[in-house]
Amino acid sequence: MEEFVGVVALIFVLGSCFLLCLMWWKIFRKAGYHGALGLLMLVPLANIIMVAILAFSEWPIHKEKTNLNAGAVKPRKSMPAPLIAAIVIATIVGVLFLIGLIAAVAFPSFLKARIKANEAAAESTVKTISTAIESYNLEKGNYPSEENDLLSPGSPYLTGSFNSKTILGYTYQLELSSDGYEISAAPKECHVTGSKTFQVSTNGIEFQKECDK
Repeated sequence: MEEFVGVVALIFVLGSCFLLCLMWWKIFRKAGYHGALGLLMLVPLANIIMVAILAFSEWPIHKEKTNLNAGAVKPRKSMPAPLIAAIVIATIVGVLFLIGLIAAVAFPSFLKARIKANEAAAESTVKTISTAIESYNLEKGNYPSEENDLLSPGSPYLTGSFNSKTILGYTYQLELSSDGYEISAAPKECHVTGSKTFQVSTNGIEFQKECDK
């Protein structure tokens, strides 16, 4: 799910950059400049300079109209290929910089939200397993000695296996005996998929602590 969100965000950023390039390309073309100058609008600082040029300089299209009215028509000069190539390279660097900046700002918040969600799911899951084991004890008079006791056909206790399984970034361990139990959930990668470990032992006693790398 997280990878899908990341891909969607990247597509959105690239799509927005493309749309901005297209709009600024047309604006510069209508002003009489080469459309490639519009690419510089994606380059930090260069975009401020380009806006200043549009705001305070006389547009080539106005000069052409003035010359046309005066009867002096001059052909529009084309932009040198090396300059166009330099603008394209600067734009690529600018886009990569923007993507890196957005990632640097957004990733920590995204990671924190994912960790919180994983922790909430893990804490809820160990409690669910504990409740199932305590229900088994009330009905049978002893605790299950293995997880399969909770997974027998038609069993009302658990609908799936958890022991040694990794679910939503947390790995679960079940230590079962007829006298008691201990359930633990630890993040697969400390401070990446979760920051806390959760434990529930006999009689539903809960315990949690910060994970250790």
